[in-house]
Amino acid sequence: MSCPGCEVGQGGVTLKVPEEDVEGVLRSLASARAVRWSGASTVSMPPDVFVARATYWQAFFDTSSWRVGLTGPDGADATDRPFDAFVEELPSVWIDELLARRGIQMAMQPIVDLTKGSVVACEMLVRATAPDGSFVSPHALFEAAREQSRLFALDRACRIEAIAAARRLPADWDVFVNFIPTAIYVPEHCLQSTFAAAEQYAVHPSRLVFEVVETERVDDVAHLRAILAFYRAKGVRYALDDFGEGYSDENMLRAISPDVVKLDRQYVDHVDRDPAKRRVAEGLARVAQSLDIRLLAEGVERPEEAKALLELGYTWQQGYLYARPSLEVPDGSIARLPRA
Repeated sequence: MSCPGCEVGQGGVTLKVPEEDVEGVLRSLASARAVRWSGASTVSMPPDVFVARATYWQAFFDTSSWRVGLTGPDGADATDRPFDAFVEELPSVWIDELLARRGIQMAMQPIVDLTKGSVVACEMLVRATAPDGSFVSPHALFEAAREQSRLFALDRACRIEAIAAARRLPADWDVFVNFIPTAIYVPEHCLQSTFAAAEQYAVHPSRLVFEVVETERVDDVAHLRAILAFYRAKGVRYALDDFGEGYSDENMLRAISPDVVKLDRQYVDHVDRDPAKRRVAEGLARVAQSLDIRLLAEGVERPEEAKALLELGYTWQQGYLYARPSLEVPDGSIARLPRA
C-alpha cells in the first residue's frame, strides 16, 4: 500500500468539492500561492497548501463527498480517493499528540500602568510539555507545528486555552492573546471557536487584546486587515507586537492602525544608555501618539529603562522588573513600580 504522506510530498494535489462548497474553499485559499481552478469545482495546489488546510476544511465543511487526487513529479495523475480517508492516512505527528493530551498551559505576565501604579492586563504566554514532562520552548513548538502543517490547530488551541485561563483574572484586567495571521484562513470560521470560548468562560470580548505576531511572514496585508476588521466588529481590540526599526514596521503600523503597539524588547534593553535605541523609541512614540495608539514597552528589566521609557510616553510596561511569567495569577499591586 502506498503512503499518502510520502505521495503528498512529491507532486501536486487536486481537490474536487461539491458546488455548494466552492465559495468557502475559494476563500480559504485566497492567500495561498500556486492555486489553479479547472472547471467549476476542481482545484489544484502545492502539497503544503493542502496539508496546512486539511484540518480546517474538516472542521468547517462536510467533507464526506470530497475527493483528492495526486499529480506525480512526472505529471501523471493518480486515482483520486475520498478526502477523509486520505487525510486519516497522513502520518501522525507529535503536535497532534500534544493537543490530544492537552499538553498546553498558559503562563501569565502582568502589564502595568505606571499612571495608576497597578496591573491592568496580563499577556498569556504558551507553555508546553513533551510526553516525558520536559519543557518545549514556544519557538520550537510553533516551528514544529509549521513544519507538520498543524499551525491552524495549534494556534486555535492556544487561543482557547488563553481565554480559559483568563477567567481566573480580575474582571477589570485586559487579556493579551497572541495569534498568527497566516494560521487564519477565513475569520468567521477560524475564529468561531475563539468567541465560543469567550462566551463559555464568561470573558467579555471587550477585555481581549489580540496580538499580531510574525508580521514579517504576512504577505497579504489585505487579508490581515480583514481578520482585524472581524475582531473589531466583535468588540475586540488588537495590538501590533515587536515593533522595531524600519520602513516596513511603520508601514504596517499605519496600515492596520492597532489599538496598542509594543516596542520590541531589543530597543528597550539599555534604552537609557543607548542613543540609537532611544531614537527608535521616540520615533515610535511620535507616530503612535499621532494615530492615537497606546504605547507598551515589553522586556523592561531595569528601573532606569522604565524611567526613560516613561518619559517618552510608555505608561504601559511589561517585563521582569515587574514580574516573570507564572502559571499563577499575579499580584495586582506589583512592587518596584516607578510612579509617573
